[in-house]
Amino acid sequence: MPFVVIALLCVLGFPLSAAAQSAPAEWRLEKQESAFAGGTIRETVWSAARPPHGLFDRVAVHRYRGTEPARAVLLYLPGTNMNGIAAVKEESHNLWLFLAARGIEVFTIDYRTRFVPPTTPPTALSSLEAWTMEAFVGDIAAAADLVRAESGREQLFVAGFSRGVSLAYAYVSTDAARVAGLIALDGGFKSHAPKDAYDAAAARQKLAESGMWASDVAGSRGWDWRQALMDSVAANPDGPATDAKFKTKGDELANVLQFAWGPGGLANPVGGVSRPRTLATLLGGYDRYYPAIQDVDGRSIADRADDPRTAIDDAWGELTTPIILFASTGMTPDFLMDGIYSATKSGSPDVTINVMERYGHLDILVAEAAQREVYQPLLDWIVDRAK
Repeated sequence: MPFVVIALLCVLGFPLSAAAQSAPAEWRLEKQESAFAGGTIRETVWSAARPPHGLFDRVAVHRYRGTEPARAVLLYLPGTNMNGIAAVKEESHNLWLFLAARGIEVFTIDYRTRFVPPTTPPTALSSLEAWTMEAFVGDIAAAADLVRAESGREQLFVAGFSRGVSLAYAYVSTDAARVAGLIALDGGFKSHAPKDAYDAAAARQKLAESGMWASDVAGSRGWDWRQALMDSVAANPDGPATDAKFKTKGDELANVLQFAWGPGGLANPVGGVSRPRTLATLLGGYDRYYPAIQDVDGRSIADRADDPRTAIDDAWGELTTPIILFASTGMTPDFLMDGIYSATKSGSPDVTINVMERYGHLDILVAEAAQREVYQPLLDWIVDRAK
């Protein structure tokens, strides 16, 4: 579809077709393969424009691989506000680097959100109306084509964290024959207790009336304050706290994160499950904005066995792809049950469930014991199912 036609359709308010959303990408090499953080892992980066080719309509793919011949290939889909850049550089706290050092060729994606400058005012983000789950699944499909071309492997493992789990299910539902396994890191796709009364059209209209098409991770104190806090704790968690109740800035951040989503929901640094410094490093690498329309899409899909608004969930319930879930107990009981329900009712005859006691959401990624309790079991699972 010519660019002028695509642009006109978007201006007039017509959604892009599935074919346009999943159009082949023209990838440009942005970074030649080179040593990552001075170690044995090597990183390569590509980027590509995506329809409708607006100011922010771009994605990137990072490849992390070690010196061993690849035993399998993994495409990783980050969570909300996350990206494919390895902010945490120790393999003991970074799944990608751990796997890459052990013969798994890891590709990660930067969603379009990575290309929205954090200085952009929220009122200037009306184009994010078009960044639906279907649009992102099209981007993932284009990234998967690149991964297959660069790795020489037809069969990929697809992993997602949090919202990335929903996108992983959606992508696998459209391309199951070429996926060797689906890895769900604390997330789901369908609700164990669906509410069919959800009105997606009304929710979308409410977004349109507000004009706020992007959610903002900055919070009430603003982006600059948030980033300064994360950077300072990442650099020196033993520095002086701004609140006299705490000995150090690391202690202060630990308390904030411990109760941010209810006790232990986001992470458990107060109890020592994860470290403030590692969490600050991870959080400091976030993108500021995420398309709010995907909250509508995700809820509509979750609350129906088959959402008539989209085809990206049509195969759920009939999947044969092996699935492994690592689920935290720190989030709400419904969140935990949604993850288990999505995996066990997917149709797959090969489902592995790991319920991580005392883990919060981010602890799944960066807990002190994550290498032993998440990374190694996942590596073993991948190797057992590699084709």
